[in-house]
Amino acid sequence: MTERHDYEERKVTRYSNLAYSGIKLLDISCKFENINYKPQIKSAIFALWHGWQYGLLGVPARKDLHLLISPSLDGEIIARVTGKLGFSTVRGSMKRDGTKALREILKILKADKSVAYTVDGPKGPIHEVKEGVIRIAQMSQKPIIPFVPSSNWKIEINSWDKYKIPFPFATVKNIYGKPIYVPREASEEDIEAYRLQLENELFRLAEK
Repeated sequence: MTERHDYEERKVTRYSNLAYSGIKLLDISCKFENINYKPQIKSAIFALWHGWQYGLLGVPARKDLHLLISPSLDGEIIARVTGKLGFSTVRGSMKRDGTKALREILKILKADKSVAYTVDGPKGPIHEVKEGVIRIAQMSQKPIIPFVPSSNWKIEINSWDKYKIPFPFATVKNIYGKPIYVPREASEEDIEAYRLQLENELFRLAEK
């Protein structure tokens, strides 16, 4: 057991250091522009597609932005990297330990911090908003802010989410949509309507 733990620790350390080196290069070399960002909204749920997370490097107030990261071994690598980059993290999954993760997210929002939420994660279908983010907005009474990054120079990996990585020194424009507020008394039909509204807004922003 100890040997396996030591092996996993070495693996996590090695891969997190490699990943951090690459992402830090992007962090310091890319030019990030925030379009329609509203600094007066101190606490929100930033909603984006899985595979478009590179834009999070340009979001202001990084230490107040919490990223939901899987409790898996791969998640530990990601958590270490994002922690070094100055982000806060929530360890959990809406599929695994979902209740615990939800409680933590609501606690963060109640404290007037923000969370980033990949609305079609963790495994798709791609570009299909799941209703979890709408439920969180309903319970927390915090706005959803649709968020789409765009880079003039990037590559796309052949994965289910078409993961995108900008090249060093690229220009990245983060485009923010209008905040979406979900009433506490929203019905099931309303939840579906807001889900579609968010999905359509993300498509609209991507077309820009």
